[in-house]
Amino acid sequence: MTRNVFFAILLIVFAAGSVSAQSCDLFYQLNEKQPDYGTITISQDAMLFQLVDAYVDANKRDGMKGYRIQIYSGSGQNARATMQATSQQFLKNFPDFDPAQVYPEYKTPYFKLCVGDFRSRGEANAFYHKIRELYPDSYVVNSKIKFPKLTPDDVME
Repeated sequence: MTRNVFFAILLIVFAAGSVSAQSCDLFYQLNEKQPDYGTITISQDAMLFQLVDAYVDANKRDGMKGYRIQIYSGSGQNARATMQATSQQFLKNFPDFDPAQVYPEYKTPYFKLCVGDFRSRGEANAFYHKIRELYPDSYVVNSKIKFPKLTPDDVME
């Protein structure tokens, strides 16, 4: 009996195509009525829903290992203003650069400004060579980056 229920669940998940890879609430989706399909009733402790949700939350990834270029680091009375001015000047010098990829941060006692979300050191070095004359104190740093948007050239066939 349990074996049949298991195979029925698998069949519904794969055949119906209603369970998307982005949605993690499998139990809720199985309990919903699907047109032209049978009904599955899952009887379980409510704590199981909480455990699965906690597991999903703990395993969410909001970024990946990558590289950025640090173009400013300073401390002192006017470090914040200098960092903000550097950010504005950078965006003026590189108008095609995505402003969402300019990252001001404060780690006691330093104000730092990093730019870019590069998946590889090669990508970061290529952009570094474009900006090093304007920002001679800049350098490539390891960082947790946002998932960059992929272009067709980035995807292997």
